[in-house]
Amino acid sequence: MTARLLYVDVNASFINPTRNLLPVALMKGCDVRFFGPGHVSSDVLARGLPAFIDEHGPFDVAASNTLVLFSDAADPANYANAVNKAYAYDGVSDDLLYLPIIAQQFAALAIPRMAILLENDFYNWTARERDRIEAAADFFIGFGQEFCPFIADMPNLKDERFAAITTDIWAEFFRTQQGRVASLPHFVSDSEFSVSPLVARADFWSVMGVQYHARQVARDALLKGDIEPVIDSRFRKLVSLLKKLRLMRGEKRLVQRLLNADFGARIAGTRYSYTCGSGLDMPIRKFFEIPAAGSVLVCRPFHGFAEAGFVDGENCLVVEPQNVMDAHFQLISDPEKAQKIAIAGQHLVMDVHSLSARAEHLAAIVEGVGEGIFAGSHWTGGAHRLRKTAKRSAA
Repeated sequence: MTARLLYVDVNASFINPTRNLLPVALMKGCDVRFFGPGHVSSDVLARGLPAFIDEHGPFDVAASNTLVLFSDAADPANYANAVNKAYAYDGVSDDLLYLPIIAQQFAALAIPRMAILLENDFYNWTARERDRIEAAADFFIGFGQEFCPFIADMPNLKDERFAAITTDIWAEFFRTQQGRVASLPHFVSDSEFSVSPLVARADFWSVMGVQYHARQVARDALLKGDIEPVIDSRFRKLVSLLKKLRLMRGEKRLVQRLLNADFGARIAGTRYSYTCGSGLDMPIRKFFEIPAAGSVLVCRPFHGFAEAGFVDGENCLVVEPQNVMDAHFQLISDPEKAQKIAIAGQHLVMDVHSLSARAEHLAAIVEGVGEGIFAGSHWTGGAHRLRKTAKRSAA
């Protein structure tokens, strides 16, 4: 039977599409109801989360995220302003003032509580964030142990500007709480797939997000080899400038859609695309966006690369950034092989990192939590594996 899920969130979109796709994935996998600013009326919010559950429940599991669960640590008005600045929210502005109350009500729920953390950066978490999220939820969905190395295992971290603020808090938490953590990386929507063959693409290379060291090195190596890679558009730079100058206040859904459409088109218009997980070696969304767009993924691999299903020479190419021209000559010397790699990468993402695949993973997790048999999950060989325990007895 399909699990009944209560998802508590703000109906607001973010520049990273994973957040915006998550409600759809939950709807495909669960019988879900939404509660929060922008999801229900001001009157329903005022009556509170327990009243909503009494009217629309019962639910097997309740889930939320840090946008809601961390809201009770700040002044409500300041937090509402911060949400409006970072997210595109079209609801009633004053409804955001309910967030601290909703967070407290969520933390007090008797049904199993899940925190979905796919829009979070964990690298700079302190004990404060760890303790708060642990107090607010019983189970957690985010990058699991296989995707979260310790600082000592990040040889390239020193090259990034954020190295000094990186901590081991999340890596330690996942290792001590394996039975409560579901490991899921990012995923992509059907609209992000492109079937255009490599030979039909006008440009050889794209390197998106060159503010990270390895991608800077790859871009410079390509330029030195007389190849000008496609990089972030002038439109993206203009939007960033307008925000810095405070000429654009808050996020706009249309601007987010245009930026993401432009980003996807740039990858889909190139044959090969280089990326990395920064010095943190994290499974950022580009690792899935690039193969989905039909481009050959050329990369410095993230931690847990093989566990997520990537195989060097089969569905991607693993290359240090300074050696990207070696990959270029390898790919252009055998176009058929390059196309096979691109197709294999696309199939991997379609099979296990697409919206439909992630909906199945989420459904299995929520069902396991609701039945009391969930004991964590992990990835191995491109497969998501659930750990189960004996089913809890009825009270």
